[in-house]
Formats: sequence, structure tokens, C-alpha cells
Amino acid sequence: MNEAGTLYPQLVLEHRRNPRNRGRLEGCTHAADGANPLCGDRLRIELLCSDARIARLRHSGEACAVTVATASMLGALVEGLDAAGVDALADRFAAYVEGRGDAAGLGPLAAMAGLQQHPSRRKCALLPFATLRAALAGSTGVTTETETPMHASTATAPLTFRAATAVDVDAIVDLVQSAYRGEGSKQGWTTEADMLDGQRTDAAAVAALIDAPHSRVLLAESADGLLACAHVERQGDATYFGMFSVRPQLQGGGVGRALLAEAERTPREEWGCREMQMTVISIRDELIAWYERRGYHRTGRYKPFPYGDERFGIPKRDDLRFELLVKALQAGASK
Repeated sequence: MNEAGTLYPQLVLEHRRNPRNRGRLEGCTHAADGANPLCGDRLRIELLCSDARIARLRHSGEACAVTVATASMLGALVEGLDAAGVDALADRFAAYVEGRGDAAGLGPLAAMAGLQQHPSRRKCALLPFATLRAALAGSTGVTTETETPMHASTATAPLTFRAATAVDVDAIVDLVQSAYRGEGSKQGWTTEADMLDGQRTDAAAVAALIDAPHSRVLLAESADGLLACAHVERQGDATYFGMFSVRPQLQGGGVGRALLAEAERTPREEWGCREMQMTVISIRDELIAWYERRGYHRTGRYKPFPYGDERFGIPKRDDLRFELLVKALQAGASK
């Protein structure tokens, strides 16, 4: 696999799992808080500066793999730099992830090459730089905005939700496939293109979900048409959640969060279910972290990936398995 086209090469995952320069900095001279409200990332940068140059950097907060790994890599790179040096490094890195420059002088940040194929995720890597610059400038913080292109009508028109019917099957299949498979899916961050080829679902499977008892395929729409879908199915006191798909070019814009909230409301208010359950490919650390920020918990309970069954895709690696995530929907529900 070409590592430059992979969003999470080994070095990025290592810095996510074992971040350097993590924690608070006693006696810091500069600090700022950064946030990306659309995906929930929150980052704090604290600095100890001497003679207008950075002597030490620490970072903390709750953020995605790309943000944490970038902040982790920054610590050693910025030691000894002044504000002008940080600006030059930030501009060089921005040009690199946009495909306009090379990796010269970026050190471990060169591992972020995959962002060149994932424009919707660049803001995650740029948040630590924006927060660092704010700290050096004496600002208390910075809020980033999404870089994801969005039609004006989508940005302003309200979302509507409804249950899918048989006439929606083909549109749902196209949406799900676009969010998870093929080069086009790399515009968004839910892509599985580096792990799996083949189909994500088909018309027969979607039609069966629509027709099944205690089952509902939810659609999120606006003036631009179908934007997202998800499947919920009542299973006793719990509801299973799956087939969660958002148009790749709209991911990070809040559509997914809105649909997830509606998907949780349905079993809680209409079915009286106590718990939401889902399975996620266990190596998808960032996706799992996104769900954890929304109240889901890892259970450590796994299911094998159905190798050899092409209805679930054609694996590109041999370490795939599913982990069960759960969230309480009612007071007193099990965790």
C-alpha cells in the first residue's frame, strides 16, 4: 500500500496512541485553547518561552487522531523557534498537505501526506498550528471553521428526517457506497477504501432492512436532496445502529451529528429502548473516538470480520474485526 495515500500510516497511529509532550505545563508563559466545533475537537497548547523563543510545548484536550498526532509531533519541531519561525513552519506544512509543497523541514509531519487525498481532514492537522500561533500572539484561543465545500442551500436549509421506502433503495446504495468505498470516498473521513474494496451494501440488502419488522432506515434530506442515512433496528431492549453514511463532501459539517441524534431519539422516544449498540472495525481509532465523544463506550467484545463473504467487501488486510460499542438511552440502562 502506498503510505503517502494513507490517512493513518504507522507513525501517525503511534503518535495518537502514545502522544509526546502530552499534559499541562507548570509555569507556562503562553497558552491558548483551540476548537473545531463541527467535529468536537478541543485542544490546549501551553508554552514556556524564553527570549521570545519556545523552550517547551505541552498539549492536552480531547481531539481526533490527526489533531493529537500533529500536536505530538510539533513539540520537538518548534523548540527554539520564535513566532516568525512558527509562521514559516505552519505555512510550509499547510502547503504540503494541500499538495503545493514538499516535506523539506517538516520532520515527522511528513507522515501527514495522506491529507493531500483527504481535504476534509486538513483542518484537523492545522488546528494545533492555529492554536500555537494564537498562544504566541497572546490570544486566549481560536475556533476553526470547516474547509469542507458545501452548497449554499445545504448550509442554510434545515434538515428534514423521514423513513425510507422502496423508491429510495437505489439512492441509498449509491450514498453508502460513496461514503465508504473507492477513491471518491477519500473526500470524507469515513472512507474504508484503504481497508476494503468491493461493495459496502447492495439493493437487496437495503430493501430487506426497509421491509424488516422493528427496523427503520432513516434519511436526512435538504433542498439538495439526500445527504445522509442510517439504519436502526429494535432488538429487545436495545437498538442496533448501522449503515451510517454522509455524503463525503459534507462530512465534518454537522449533518452526521444531527442524523445520529435523530437515530437515538427514535428508539428512545418511540420504542422505549434502553441502549444503542453498534459494531465498528476495531482499528478505526478515530471513528471510535468520535463515537466516544458522543457518549458511546467500548466494550472489548469483538466479532470476527466475515472474510470470504464479498457481500461485506474485499479485505486489503488480515487484521479486521468488529468491536461492540454501546450507549445508554434511558436512565439506569447498562453501560
